[in-house]
Amino acid sequence: MARLTEIEINALKKYRLNTETVVPSLTIKGVDLLSEERLNKIFKEELQGKLNTDKSNVIGSMLVKRYAFIAALVLYSMSAFDKGINGSIQNVSLQTDESDPLWLPSFYFDHLEVTTPEIDRTEWRTSVVQSLFLENIVKVITSISKQAKVAKTILWENIAVYIFWMYETLLQDDSFSQEQLVKIQEDFYYVIHDAPPQLFGTKALNPFSQYDLPKQNDVRMRKTCCLFYLTSKNDDRCTTCPIKCKRL
Repeated sequence: MARLTEIEINALKKYRLNTETVVPSLTIKGVDLLSEERLNKIFKEELQGKLNTDKSNVIGSMLVKRYAFIAALVLYSMSAFDKGINGSIQNVSLQTDESDPLWLPSFYFDHLEVTTPEIDRTEWRTSVVQSLFLENIVKVITSISKQAKVAKTILWENIAVYIFWMYETLLQDDSFSQEQLVKIQEDFYYVIHDAPPQLFGTKALNPFSQYDLPKQNDVRMRKTCCLFYLTSKNDDRCTTCPIKCKRL
């Protein structure tokens, strides 16, 4: 297997990659998010105070918004560097900072060796996407949706927002050649449209395609409300908040 270079690691740090371990009390293992008992403890003891709410559906949505960065991180590595990080949930931990009032955890991978496309990049890309979604994000969304009583459509859109942001930012990077930008655009379209629903644990459709809406004034409005405003003392809303969003 290959490894990420120091330059690549530094680039991925803006997507919250962390290569340093922290004390166990500041670590949440990915598999902890699949445990009803552990998740309940995380909600009550670690997130209620930081997120300024005791509503489980709000906490669940905010947790997935933070967790969504793992999708941006792994897909950036795939598209920008042709390096596939093992995104399975057994390989991931959230590293938290007790002094961070916004609770923006970083991601630590037990094994950071990466795969690279050999002969068939399409087949390799499918394996990276499957590891990230079917072996991780699908499980987290299912667990949190059940535990927090929050709609999966909200959680999937929380993930989609950061995928759109990452790829659209990447496509504006003039350090890439035209050939590289074409590949990045193809990856973007694959993830949100062409990737088969089975990679996302669904039978009917790719869960991201429904969120690929045209922008208005350079803003892509959400279809669902992420409930962020319920954590704000001033009822602040996201710039992408749908107009129909109302206090629950």
